[in-house]
Amino acid sequence: MAFSEYRNYSASELKDIFKIDIQRSEDLFTNFKLSDKNYDFLQEDVKDMLSRIRLSMSDNEATRSNLLVSHILWQASKVYKLGIFFEPVLNMSQEEAPDLPHQLNGKFDSALTLDEIDFVRPIISIVEVKKSSLSDGLGQCLAEMYATLKKFKQNSVYGIITDGAEWEFLLLENSVLSIHTNNYYINTVSDIVDRIGYIAERFNQ
Repeated sequence: MAFSEYRNYSASELKDIFKIDIQRSEDLFTNFKLSDKNYDFLQEDVKDMLSRIRLSMSDNEATRSNLLVSHILWQASKVYKLGIFFEPVLNMSQEEAPDLPHQLNGKFDSALTLDEIDFVRPIISIVEVKKSSLSDGLGQCLAEMYATLKKFKQNSVYGIITDGAEWEFLLLENSVLSIHTNNYYINTVSDIVDRIGYIAERFNQ
């Protein structure tokens, strides 16, 4: 798929390809506060899932996505009334992005939207699952975020790169890809779920 063809580019190459700046940022979650929602059951579940996965010979992206990532995204979608979509397809013709080396098409690992039923704008976050180094998912996630802006005519979109246990948040806006300086971990699952809620509230404003 064409999205995956961007995964081997370096950050400096991606800047030139997409004509963007890439920067680390501490401001993706300005004035963020944890909610008072109880995620005890989810916390216990993902702790158990991760311990089993680490002992399994089937520790791969699909297993982590189906167990860890999907449970956390489902919780966020339920609490914050979001649409959740797994492997949604997005296709753009070469004419829609003629300056890029590869077409923008393929499947996202998953995506969250403000519409609970249909995969329509605004898409608030694109999720890319990578088992090993999170940096391996940068090019592919950026391509998916860029395609979202073009296809759905949005001004901004968040991205998440995760191995299920560690979660990295990104924002593409005004030709700048901001990568949050802190990553978050499922040993404090509320850090992740409530930040997704923060993103949803920003798009609802």
